Amino acid sequence: MNLFGKNLNKEILYIAEIGVNHEGSMSRCIKLIKDAKSAGADVVKFQCFTPEKYHSTSEVRYKRIKKFYFSEADFNKIIKYCKKIKINFLFTPISHDWVKYIKKYSSVIKVASGDLNFKFLIDKILKCNLKIILSTGISDLLEIKKSLNIIKKKYRKNFKDKLILMHCVSSYPVNDEDANLLSINYLKDKFNLTMGYSNHVKGINACLASIILGARVIEFHFTDNKKRKFRDHSLSLNKLDVKNLRIIGDNFNKLLGKYEKKINPNLKKR
Repeated sequence: MNLFGKNLNKEILYIAEIGVNHEGSMSRCIKLIKDAKSAGADVVKFQCFTPEKYHSTSEVRYKRIKKFYFSEADFNKIIKYCKKIKINFLFTPISHDWVKYIKKYSSVIKVASGDLNFKFLIDKILKCNLKIILSTGISDLLEIKKSLNIIKKKYRKNFKDKLILMHCVSSYPVNDEDANLLSINYLKDKFNLTMGYSNHVKGINACLASIILGARVIEFHFTDNKKRKFRDHSLSLNKLDVKNLRIIGDNFNKLLGKYEKKINPNLKKR
């Protein structure tokens, strides 16, 4: 499968999720994009939403969500900058009204764990014929099957070329003993799809282990300062983390080799 110019049969795709770590600051967002690019990320990912469609205006949390909101005009600037420095971009629509905007600028969309069984959103995405990166953080096997059946019914023979399934554990942060990375193998065996891993474990070890277990797309939260107050910063990778992840991860991918047992005639015998 090819995604963002990478052949996932041979290469690993690294997605830096800026999400809302910009906290509503355009200047910080631009800095994060620049840092992600220089660290070696292939893609930067954002969350887009309309506050009133995402959360009740009567709740306290609405004020923070409103503060983190970027408009279409804001994202137009972000897309322009991404194109300028030549880094791919990806969006997760947290409210369904953003699907139409995403289709204008991208052929790929990320569906958050909480929306895996949100049929209304999935149907809107399928009508746009987008490639889907589908996260499974809060779904059991039956829920995953139901969503995949809906997608398969629409995409038919192209199903496996249009969908990446992401193992994820929806806790912030995830303790090592709860990461359950063998789910990558389990889901691969069950559905025979290209697998990815969306990380909420602190550090890079879970991302690296997921590559060994067959993940071809690695998504991680990204920040410029892990000590910022907003929750996601503490579990995010920074620029140095991503550089190390990219170097070691690409090496691990090379070490995997081929799924076979043959003598390589090109190897020098001792």
